[in-house]
Amino acid sequence: MFRVCSIALSSLFLLSACASGTFKARQEQREKLATSAGLYCEFVNGDQHPDVDVELNMQMARRCDASRNFSIINYKNASDQIGVVYCCAMPDKNGGRVAANRREPRQVAPAPIAAKPAPATATPAAPAETSTEEVLPE
Repeated sequence: MFRVCSIALSSLFLLSACASGTFKARQEQREKLATSAGLYCEFVNGDQHPDVDVELNMQMARRCDASRNFSIINYKNASDQIGVVYCCAMPDKNGGRVAANRREPRQVAPAPIAAKPAPATATPAAPAETSTEEVLPE
C-alpha cells in the first residue's frame, strides 16, 4: 500500500513539474512576442480579485502605454471564472512607443497622365424665350 501511494505521489510531482515547465516556457515565449510586437493582453480574474477595477488599473499602469488606445472585454474562461481581458500597447524601455516590426509602405510616384485635348463641341444656341405668363387685354 505504501509503495502504491509513493508511486502515485511521485508521478503526480513529475507531472506537475512538467506542467509548470511548459507553463514557464509559454510565459517566456509570450513575453518575447509581446515585447517584439508591442502588444500585451492579460486576463484579470474576478474571482481572485473582487475589486477587479483596482487590479485592472494597477496591471495596466505597469504594462501599458497610457497615451495609446487599449481594449477591455468581459470574459469567462473555460473554468467558468469571470473576469476581464485587457489588451494594450506596451511602452518601450525608454518610455516611448514600441516600434513594431512592420515595413513602411513604399512611396510610389504617380505615373504621369497624358492629357487628351477636349473634343470640339458646338456651342448650344441660346434658348428661345418662353413665357408662361398670360397677357391680359386692357
